[in-house]
Amino acid sequence: MKIIKKGIVSRITDSFFAYHAWPSVCRDENNNIYVVCSGMRMGHMCPFGKIIMFRSGDAGEIFGLPRVIYDHYLDDRDPGILYLGGGKMLVSGVSNSAETYINEFADWIYSDSGEAGKGMLRQFEKIPPERGKARSYYRMLYDYGEKAGEEKKSTVHCPHGPALLSDGTILYLGKAVYAEDPEIRDRFFAYSSKDGGESFEKTGELVIPEGYDLSQFHEAYCAQLGDGRLMGLLRTHLTEDDNYFTIYKAFSSDSGKTWSTPEATGICGSPPHLCVMSGGKAVLTYGRRIPPYGIYGRDVSETGEISENEYMLAECFDDDIGYPATVQLADGTLFTVYYARCKGDSAASLQYVKWSDD
Repeated sequence: MKIIKKGIVSRITDSFFAYHAWPSVCRDENNNIYVVCSGMRMGHMCPFGKIIMFRSGDAGEIFGLPRVIYDHYLDDRDPGILYLGGGKMLVSGVSNSAETYINEFADWIYSDSGEAGKGMLRQFEKIPPERGKARSYYRMLYDYGEKAGEEKKSTVHCPHGPALLSDGTILYLGKAVYAEDPEIRDRFFAYSSKDGGESFEKTGELVIPEGYDLSQFHEAYCAQLGDGRLMGLLRTHLTEDDNYFTIYKAFSSDSGKTWSTPEATGICGSPPHLCVMSGGKAVLTYGRRIPPYGIYGRDVSETGEISENEYMLAECFDDDIGYPATVQLADGTLFTVYYARCKGDSAASLQYVKWSDD
């Protein structure tokens, strides 16, 4: 592994709304890079968050000003982005309910955003009930992000969004955390689209190991390996330390209809992102929220074997970090975006590392 360059997608130091988090990334056939995140925030738990998108036309040297993709009454967060070809992209997101913010996260919001947050929560009480519900959603962007399609509901969600399979199917592996049907709520399902994202149908279920609880598994991601199978990865909490995450892995040989029982990887860090490179091999990236804080990676073979060799892509200064996502650029180098504070700053920025897997 060789670090080529480290840089900034967006850093704000002179605004109350300076916090960025939970990025995802893709690139188009012209090597333009698109980064989405939840931004224009006052902190980690904030009622003001919007999903915004940055674009670079020079392989990450300079990113333009942000464009707002979602700005609901509620906090918009955890966006994913998937490039589908021909200037078309899918951007997903999620919002917690107004009731949750008022009753469960009020103290955290007051800590991050003070009187402004208190005032916004009072406004949350006035949101029409239907608009105040938690939900997962997505929409298409067209003409390389210049035009936006209709917003649609999604049963499942994961932070980095769905994956594009070799036959053109869009496969969305996620947790039905806000499903209206209590029978499926919080379970993990794969949904697939054969019509370019216009509609999704349930394909299969990924069942957690016997003896575990669904509350221990979160934030999935899925990609198609070099051998054609799907590899699903789950953020997993197995200790009382909220900052200790690990990753479980599962596989599907039938396009998401059935999955192997998730197995432990032994990795310290999460949530996971898997970038499959042009040669068939992949890189797994994740954040670590216990010392030594940082963004880490490992090589993954065409058959899904995760290397024991771990490398640090970026050192960080505290535990409010992570959610790295990686894309391979036209020249074969890798571009990983993540969120973390720059040294001396009070709010997290969007940062990147450009590197090679040599």
